[in-house]
Amino acid sequence: MSADKLMVFHAPFPLQPDRVAASMLRPLAMRRAFADLGYRVMDVTGYAAQRRRAMARVRAAIAAGAGIEFVYSENATIPNALTEPRHLPVHPALDAAFFHHCQRSGVPVGVFYRDVYWRFPRFREGINPILEAGLQAAYRSELMAFERVGLHLFLPSQAMARHVPHVDPARMSPLPPGAPDVEPRGARGQDDDGDDDGDDGGGLELLFVGVLQDNYRMDACLRAVTSTPGTRITLCVRQETWEASRDHYGPLLPAGRAQVVHRSGAELEPLYRRADLGVLFTEPNPYWDFAVPYKLYEYLAHELPVIAVRGTQTGRLVEEMGIGWVLDYDAGALSDLLRRLRQAPGEIEAVRRRMRRVLPGQTWQARARTVAHVLGATERKP
Repeated sequence: MSADKLMVFHAPFPLQPDRVAASMLRPLAMRRAFADLGYRVMDVTGYAAQRRRAMARVRAAIAAGAGIEFVYSENATIPNALTEPRHLPVHPALDAAFFHHCQRSGVPVGVFYRDVYWRFPRFREGINPILEAGLQAAYRSELMAFERVGLHLFLPSQAMARHVPHVDPARMSPLPPGAPDVEPRGARGQDDDGDDDGDDGGGLELLFVGVLQDNYRMDACLRAVTSTPGTRITLCVRQETWEASRDHYGPLLPAGRAQVVHRSGAELEPLYRRADLGVLFTEPNPYWDFAVPYKLYEYLAHELPVIAVRGTQTGRLVEEMGIGWVLDYDAGALSDLLRRLRQAPGEIEAVRRRMRRVLPGQTWQARARTVAHVLGATERKP
């Protein structure tokens, strides 16, 4: 692709490379992916004053015939109107008016709509009813504005579309996370803390990276490891969520065969190298029917075969890509699988080979190409 390709990257918040949360990793990865594909990127990011100045530059470029191919936006988990520090002042029309101008000028707009947790009462417990009513109105108003503009919505999964009101489903398509660039999997060895549970070296190392809270219920997984000799699990979780759930999960940890650590970023690499299996074996609920955890694609990038749960979007992706095993959420079923894999390490290696074949189509660059294709941009030959 030639370097004169031009696109606009929009985000209603500052891009912060030092943030490690998935909510920031995705915008940074997508912006970098467009640049890696050869696009010259015009940024419309930051708080309202910064975005307003950048929007003026984009409008001027459109008027001058700059040939902008498309606008790609990463939505926040709250409406664009509320993304100022402390959510004030509100800017209800700023971004929608910009999108409308671009669409009207022949520049297609696509927005990655991150989440619909606001549609599920269990995630809204404890919110003041007046604040809740205002938030609901803001979310719906934003989606209705998107519908009026006629832009395209990218979603973590197609299954999420039925939960998104006010927008024509024909203008929605899936754009799951991408797999990060990592070094090839090295030889498995002891982690950098030198932890050793006295196992004979022939056991299975399970790794869970995520958060422990109501949406991630790991009880069946921990019971399965407890009942399966020769298995060990590492839970890499945020310290604050561990402290909040220690009383529940502490008694479930298999004695002498579990460790709880708090790491992020590059600190995770020794854990990935040591592990045999990546765990996303969490209790299903309506949210997991469409949610796609970022860690699924980190497991894929690290060639860490995945154990997922049937009836979840994660499980469907694991089956579709052939990158692990999908079971009912049942401790006995997981224990049976672990016993089998202990006796058949070649089965794990076969999945790793499959992951290596699948990976090129699941990178952030592949996601950026999808955006360009869906929004009608075509790559030019160098």
